[in-house]
Amino acid sequence: MRRRFLRCFLTISLPRSTLQNRQYMLSPESVPPPKRSRGDMAPPRIGTHNGTFHCDEALACALLRLLPEYRDAEIVRTRDPEKLASCDIVVDVGGEYDPRRHRYDHHQRSFTDTMSSLCPGKPWQTKLSSAGLIYLHFGHKLLAQLLGTSEEDSMVGTLYDKAGFKRAMDLVQEEFLQRLDFYQHSWLPARALVEEALAQRFQVDPSGEIVELAKGRCPWKEHLYHLESGLSPPVAIMFVIYTDQAGQWRVQCVPKEPHSFQSRLPLPEPWRGLRDETLDQVSGIPGCIFVHASGFIGGHRTREGALSMARATLAQHLTPMLASNPLVQ
Repeated sequence: MRRRFLRCFLTISLPRSTLQNRQYMLSPESVPPPKRSRGDMAPPRIGTHNGTFHCDEALACALLRLLPEYRDAEIVRTRDPEKLASCDIVVDVGGEYDPRRHRYDHHQRSFTDTMSSLCPGKPWQTKLSSAGLIYLHFGHKLLAQLLGTSEEDSMVGTLYDKAGFKRAMDLVQEEFLQRLDFYQHSWLPARALVEEALAQRFQVDPSGEIVELAKGRCPWKEHLYHLESGLSPPVAIMFVIYTDQAGQWRVQCVPKEPHSFQSRLPLPEPWRGLRDETLDQVSGIPGCIFVHASGFIGGHRTREGALSMARATLAQHLTPMLASNPLVQ
């Protein structure tokens, strides 16, 4: 998502201008560095409100974190004035707009500024949001950073004026809505499918270590890690079998950790990188399609074949364990 946002962001912009004679205003180029009230080694803190979040402050925080000085910033979500006072920069909360103190709220009744009012001659008449204020004050520096050039480069000014900030918000909103749609219609229903699959695991295989999903393309990993911790008796799931878009079957190894590329039990090394008849001969299981070179996933034409691939892997793993156990002699 972040890479997509960066690509989109470089197509948007707002006008470049030196802010005019307002006693509380600063030009984008003269924004002071973040104040540091704690140890120099402590990461900066970006304050915003807690509770329901919106695209506005999410975008403001995301833009700030693209800058080197805020890349490792802690996001503090609170409405407590004392906690906000300890933050280096505050967006969308606090009832205060003061760039000299890095306070960028727009909710106060006294705030009516637009891009046009702050940059006379520019056409944008919509009252600025907190993300708009962040873009106004940090936009040139941000673009220069992303483009690998200086703020004085004419390309920065061109991109800054290209399309307008509203387009950036529309793009982020679209990304957010797509993600929400995924969570609502795919991720959340998948939990029920994984729960059912875990409940039926002993009907799939007596080991209880193979899970069969009723539907393919199910985002199962996060749910599996969460739900298997409550299984009774305790067991680590090794394989998940399911159908692919073509109606063929996959056997996928469960990773050791949610984002790991290492499997708890990969498919056998002699199978890896093989396909079709060659794989049939080596595995002894007719109808195989492939096994990935790393052994994390394989394919078979039938459910029984995919299940056989998982069972054979479990058996090969169990055999040396039994042989090395002096109690099993």
